[in-house]
Amino acid sequence: VTKRQLRHLCKVLWSWPDCEGCCDDKPCSSQGCPFKRMKRLGRFFEHYKDVIATYEPDTKHGEEVAALTCHDDLFRILVLLRTSPELTRAQIRNTLFADRQGVDEEGAIDIAVKIMVMVNCSADLRSASGLQDRVRWPNDFPFSQFVSDFLPTPTDHPRLNEDDMEIHSRPNEDDLEKGVDKVDIKGALLAKKLKKHAGLNFQPTDDLRCHLRLNKKNGVLELYHHAAFLKEHLRLTKDEPENLSLEESLRLGALPRQLVLEILDSLQKILFPRTDKKSRKILDSLIATQGFDEDCGRYESTTIRNAKEKDIPYHYFGARLAELHEELENPTPRGIERWFQRKSGARYVMMATLVGVLIAIILGIAGLAVSSYQAWLGYQQWQHPISPSG
Repeated sequence: VTKRQLRHLCKVLWSWPDCEGCCDDKPCSSQGCPFKRMKRLGRFFEHYKDVIATYEPDTKHGEEVAALTCHDDLFRILVLLRTSPELTRAQIRNTLFADRQGVDEEGAIDIAVKIMVMVNCSADLRSASGLQDRVRWPNDFPFSQFVSDFLPTPTDHPRLNEDDMEIHSRPNEDDLEKGVDKVDIKGALLAKKLKKHAGLNFQPTDDLRCHLRLNKKNGVLELYHHAAFLKEHLRLTKDEPENLSLEESLRLGALPRQLVLEILDSLQKILFPRTDKKSRKILDSLIATQGFDEDCGRYESTTIRNAKEKDIPYHYFGARLAELHEELENPTPRGIERWFQRKSGARYVMMATLVGVLIAIILGIAGLAVSSYQAWLGYQQWQHPISPSG
């Protein structure tokens, strides 16, 4: 993949304007040139290369042509997804491939979706080997509806979304009567605490849907880590109206602003805040060893946020944050601790009791035998006393 192709990708995805000052592969002197951010998008570009490398069309018959023969073929799909999110999957396929008989058209569309909104999808999940982690996009569903359906359901979590002043204030009489204990959930979910007290490990994911997904059995928390990708979406919608619809966001090349803010802030303000050195060290280690995006450690504000977005509520990921806090408060037993918990179940308590009773019976019988033997010896000594010699 050439640098020119990656530049074209940015123009297709986010409408980056042409810049005359950086077209000759020289450092650009133009202020505000978006292509200066390409280096920071390095992790996303690696993802792009990995995704297109998985494309293997089945062209056994000579007259068939692969749906993707070059990067421009993929860019055509991306442009149509962005400019016409109201089209169904079938309409997109018919529009793109009406003039030729291509193979694996569905796979080509899936790759474009994976690049544009970072979600694994498929038209049909019935041929399921290795598709268990994909979301289905039916042929008769518009692209905008597909995006709406895979997003987490927005919910309100009062204990999570209270203002900090309200959380740290003394509980009122109603709270005391109801037994409500106000806890700063967001402040408690530091990476260092999750690692030390809950025994969790952090794993990168390239799928937006998997962000903050907790595997309690294995003690793994998945984190969507493409921070530079998220920041591009925030730049696109920074000056747009608050009531921007999903279709309008997609036409700009962006996911819903609230969703993107929640993902980025859960990383930079909850798990790995810059004020907590130990959590930041964990993040640095994840960047160095687990392939996390370096931009997770770059804290920006004015270029991507509005003034009132300093502290945001969590509607999309509130449920997962609440689940994470519950895991911190009551960690799932793992390893030797889990083994001991299993052995302490009712069934094992009963078995242990029975074993104890059997041991007591055996010891009782042994004690009775010893006592009987001692009594017999005493009786023999009485019957046959030993006379002193002499």
